[in-house]
Amino acid sequence: KKPIIMFSANFYYRLNYQLRNNANTSVFLKYIKDRFLHPFVSKKKKYFKEQHRNYLSKKKLTTDYFSINTYYWDSILNKYLKNFSYLEIGSWEGNSALYILKNFKTKNVVCVDIWDLYNDKFKEEQLNRFKNFKYNLEEFDKKFSFFKSTSDKFFENNKEKFDVIYIDGAHEAPQVYKDLSNSWNCLNNEGIIICDDYFYGNLYNNQNENVPAISINKFLNENKSKAKIICVNNTQIFLKKIK
Repeated sequence: KKPIIMFSANFYYRLNYQLRNNANTSVFLKYIKDRFLHPFVSKKKKYFKEQHRNYLSKKKLTTDYFSINTYYWDSILNKYLKNFSYLEIGSWEGNSALYILKNFKTKNVVCVDIWDLYNDKFKEEQLNRFKNFKYNLEEFDKKFSFFKSTSDKFFENNKEKFDVIYIDGAHEAPQVYKDLSNSWNCLNNEGIIICDDYFYGNLYNNQNENVPAISINKFLNENKSKAKIICVNNTQIFLKKIK
């Protein structure tokens, strides 16, 4: 039985979201393609999600925002890269780093997050997340490194180049633009950047907000000849450096 292709109301809200946040034509087309293909790969998506969630059952996590992305990470990273170096901006409790370390051959894995760096009202909560991060990644001891730092400070001191960079740090548009620009400068040619929460905030609000999409679209419009859009799905956008 062939899958029935139907577009939900959220599909059209997301198209409008892209429009009001100045997405270029390639973003629209990649998103439409992803939604068209969804019924044909939905079982695979469910399989990858459940496999990772089963693995996480032995870990300490307060949230799981990542498992929904595993199909895309598996299919895209395996297609374009082998034995790669990986950087993530925003590690939380280590979920995305766990997926990378468990499922791919890597040269280097670097995790950057502020965790409990600041003495604010979130310090205790963030300290617990940092403890979970360290507990969760114990089995990969000496296969990764982490920096308790702002992304700006990390990039200021960084001398390494990476093949894959995952951006899931602060979501305010100005910071996303800085993280994306800094990541681009230390990304190897043919490398991939994954930006989380491309669709973020109120999908139904006609007013522009201080959201990642504003900066991601701005960056793409400024670098049309240098960045190839690989995929746009309901949560993330994948970019490849071609120059």
